[in-house]
Amino acid sequence: MVKRKIFIFMFVLLMSLSLANSNDTKSNLEDMFDYSYLLVPLAVKPSVAGTLRVIEHEGIKTIGDQNGNVIQLRGMSTHGLQWYPEILNDNAFAALSNDWGANVIRLAMYVGEDGYAKDPTVMKERVIKGIELAKKHDMYVIVDWHVHIPGNPLAEIYSGAYDFFDEISNLYPNDPYIIYELCNEPSSNDGGIPGGGVPNNEEGWQIVKSYAEPIIEMLRKKGNENLIIVGSPNWSQRPDLAADDPIADSNTVYAAHFYAGTHKPDPNDYVMSNILYALEKGVPVFISEWGTSEATGAGGPYLEESDKWISFLNKQNISWVNWSLTNKNESSGAFRPFISGQHEAASLDPGEQQIWDPYELSVSGEYVRARIKGISYQPVDRGKSIIWDFNDGTAQGFVVNSDSPIKDLVLQNEKKRLKISGLDSSNDVSEGNFWANARISADNTAVRKDILGCEELKIDVFVTEPTTVAIAAVPQSATHGWANPNCAVKLTEIDFVKQEDGLYKATLSITTEDAPNLGVIATDPNDSTLTNIILFIGTDNADTIFLDNIAIFGEKMVTPVAHAPLGVAKLPSDFEDGTRQGWDWDGTSGVKSALTIENVNNSKALSWEVTYPDVKPGWLGQCPTINPCKYKHN
Repeated sequence: MVKRKIFIFMFVLLMSLSLANSNDTKSNLEDMFDYSYLLVPLAVKPSVAGTLRVIEHEGIKTIGDQNGNVIQLRGMSTHGLQWYPEILNDNAFAALSNDWGANVIRLAMYVGEDGYAKDPTVMKERVIKGIELAKKHDMYVIVDWHVHIPGNPLAEIYSGAYDFFDEISNLYPNDPYIIYELCNEPSSNDGGIPGGGVPNNEEGWQIVKSYAEPIIEMLRKKGNENLIIVGSPNWSQRPDLAADDPIADSNTVYAAHFYAGTHKPDPNDYVMSNILYALEKGVPVFISEWGTSEATGAGGPYLEESDKWISFLNKQNISWVNWSLTNKNESSGAFRPFISGQHEAASLDPGEQQIWDPYELSVSGEYVRARIKGISYQPVDRGKSIIWDFNDGTAQGFVVNSDSPIKDLVLQNEKKRLKISGLDSSNDVSEGNFWANARISADNTAVRKDILGCEELKIDVFVTEPTTVAIAAVPQSATHGWANPNCAVKLTEIDFVKQEDGLYKATLSITTEDAPNLGVIATDPNDSTLTNIILFIGTDNADTIFLDNIAIFGEKMVTPVAHAPLGVAKLPSDFEDGTRQGWDWDGTSGVKSALTIENVNNSKALSWEVTYPDVKPGWLGQCPTINPCKYKHN
């Protein structure tokens, strides 16, 4: 009986301890992922912070400014500069610094994969251009010797590293703006070269260390006190190995890389536990690359996991740089990619206004912008698709309609908006009697927009003083040329809000009930392509108005693509069995039209409809035989 009581007592005690430990763990996790750390002050600029130094703060090593105050760097990485050099422009760097609030940018200079090893002169020029732009716009700049494939920094292809850093440090001696990243991602990927990779263990770290030490010694002997980042084995996921045997340099930090969809924000998960171990051992960690996607660059974006990671990093004052400034069709890219039949790729140059429109950003891009700025993330409506934005400085094909009862209208682009003058006598603002009002139409537009699923048309209207504006619309397609509007939609004085430039803005919404032809086109799977639009415009004593961002809203209806049977992968592929023999579109392709089997010259062949973006991405012209993907592994 006594034994039984003791057993019961011990069982209850163990259960209590287990529950207590469970609650402690839960509490620790909640503390670690404190979402209040997502909202942080603006990042401090180099002009204020000066030379970066490793300091100790609250028991851990971190980065400090020239006065010993903690500083966190938050910013973006370019994609490979051999593929996407277009990002190296003044407007882009101004936007990143001012609109995004970044205080750091990383220049990803690949060495292999048609990078520096192929054309060192061009790649070095691009790095120098990036450095100059970063300094001009007050951002620290990470000069990234992008070790990727093969993964051993001592491989022959990387033999120019010492001379490269020697040359850059000669051009920019002890420059406080510059951070040197000596080897992006050492890994076991040998690129098909014997000895081309490094193992994921202490031996692998010793290889990386033996590569980095001579470069660090050279930089220090020349008087360069710059912050230096050194990668670690397994795609820079092992700062713990560096922590057990760090480099003897007081201003070196150790890279850790993660992708939120692959590497979980959990202290027991591989990457985060390695980071925590490094911090506990007293070495500083720098997240020189992370993504909202999976490690392949695809999948997601995983924003909930990203929030946990960023709250953890911000709380620990760990600096971070997001991958990447590209319009490539991958989830981790910051800008809208080309998707055939849906939208063109966003330009990597935001234009003279030096701000990318939210709809030019991908979901990842708009999310990371908010996290860099330290503000709340408010996603835009992705059901919106802008058809006419007037950002090119033209009227984008809009003219006075040939049937307009008022002929002396003047249409011109002013400040990236469509300015319409001569509306004094176009003053019927009732819902039903719009026929005598001025008419404009996009007769000369090049737009051919698939609006299948569209439910609403919206137009931003600007006026010099609040007034009443009424607009009726007749959207048109090749076969759906006309259907009378049911009514004009009105904006009144109270709808207009004053803008920074002194004009007043309101957004006018036209539904499929207001404009029946909109609904007809949007529900016709055989002809849902918008080719023109006629607008009836009436004002109450306003001679001039401005239109901008004429856009459609709705759930995009995707017409199923009927491919030929996939079949079994076979090389060489002859397609004589009537299947695709394993061929399919790459996940990052902007074109995914039907893959069919057709008879050509008495033989079966794989066939598809060819589509090109309006502006061919730079990497297509420079490396047509390779796919610029960043493949990573756990």
